[in-house]
Amino acid sequence: MSDTGKQSPLGVNTLSSLLQNIGFNINPIMVTFTGSSTSNSSATALGKIVNDTCLRLLTYSINDAWARGSPGWATNINSATYNNLISIGANTIPALGNSPPSTFDWTGYPNWASNYTYTNEVTRWGYVRLFALQGYNEFNYNSGLSADSGAYKDFLSGFMSSYSFIESSNDAILAVNNSQEFLDGTYSNMNDLITGDITGVSVATTVFGQDLIASGKAINLQTIATFGLPSNLLSTLQKNNCITSSVSLALIASNITVTELEQMLGNISAVTKEQERKIYGAFGIILGQDLKDVLVSLNCKTVGLESLADLLNPIKLFPNSYASLTVPVYNTVGGPANSKIYYPIYVNGGLNSQLRSPTAQNGVVI
Repeated sequence: MSDTGKQSPLGVNTLSSLLQNIGFNINPIMVTFTGSSTSNSSATALGKIVNDTCLRLLTYSINDAWARGSPGWATNINSATYNNLISIGANTIPALGNSPPSTFDWTGYPNWASNYTYTNEVTRWGYVRLFALQGYNEFNYNSGLSADSGAYKDFLSGFMSSYSFIESSNDAILAVNNSQEFLDGTYSNMNDLITGDITGVSVATTVFGQDLIASGKAINLQTIATFGLPSNLLSTLQKNNCITSSVSLALIASNITVTELEQMLGNISAVTKEQERKIYGAFGIILGQDLKDVLVSLNCKTVGLESLADLLNPIKLFPNSYASLTVPVYNTVGGPANSKIYYPIYVNGGLNSQLRSPTAQNGVVI
C-alpha cells in the first residue's frame, strides 16, 4: 500500500486524503460510462453508454412511462406495457434495450433481480443506471453521504476494520499452517528437541555433564570444530596460561622450533600433519607432577589421566560417559527413519566398525 509505516511523498498524500475523507471516490471512468445516481428516483447523469447511443431516447421513454403510470398503472400506462419497456431484448440482446439479462440474479440487498418490475422504482432509468446507483450505495454506508456530501467515515471505518481483521487472521492462519513444517528435519526426535541436540552427543546427559564439569577448561567450545587435534589442545593451554616450562621443554625436545611455535599459536600458518605428530609426542611425555601442574591450571579434575596426551582421548576425557557418545548421520533417502541416525562411537570399548562403512562416512557430520 502507498500508506505504510515509512512514508514516501505518495504515502503522505494518501494518508492526508484518508484523514480528510477525500481519498476514496467512485471510479471517474466508470462514472463517465454509467453516469451518476444517488437514489432510485434520480439519475443526475446517464453516461456515455446511454447518452451517446440509441439507448438515450429509450431510457427517457422508460422514465416517462414510470412517471405516467405510477402509482395507479391504469390511467395512462398500464403495468404490462411498462414491463415490456424494461425488458426489451432481455432474452436476445438486452444491451440494445437497456434491460437486465436473463442471468441477472442479484439476490443481496437491495435484491433488484427478484423485483425488476413495475412495482420497483429502481427500474425507471434502465439497467445500466444500476451500476452507478450501486457504486453510490457502496459509499453511502450508514447514509454517510446523504448527511455530509463527500464524507464516508463509516465506509472507511468498515474498510479499515475489515483490513485489520484480515491482517490479524492471516498471522494466525500462517502460524498454524507453518507449524506443520516448522523446523522440519532440524531435530530428529523429542530428546533432541528438548535438549537442543545435546542428546545427539550423549543420551546419558547426567554422567556426560559430570564428565564435562570434571574436565574444567580442557575443552574450548569456541574451537570445538578442531577438537581432538594436538594443536587445538596447545591453543587451549595458551589461552588458559597453562604452557608450563615442562611443556615448553617437551615441545623443543620434539623438534618444534620457537618460530614454528609462534606461528602455530598466532594462527599465522596452518599446522601440518608432521607438526601435529610432534605436538602429540610432546604431550605424551608430560607425566606425574608436570601433568598435575597443567591440570591444576585447567581446573581439570578428571580421574585416571596418565599423560597430557590423554586430554585428546575421549575414553580418558569422558571416563564415565564415553560409551554413550554418538555421531549423527543424516538420512538423505527418506523413509521411516528420522532425519538423523545416531551411531555410537564406541562399542565394547573400541571404535564402532559401522562408522567405517561408506554410508556412514558419507553422512557423518564433522
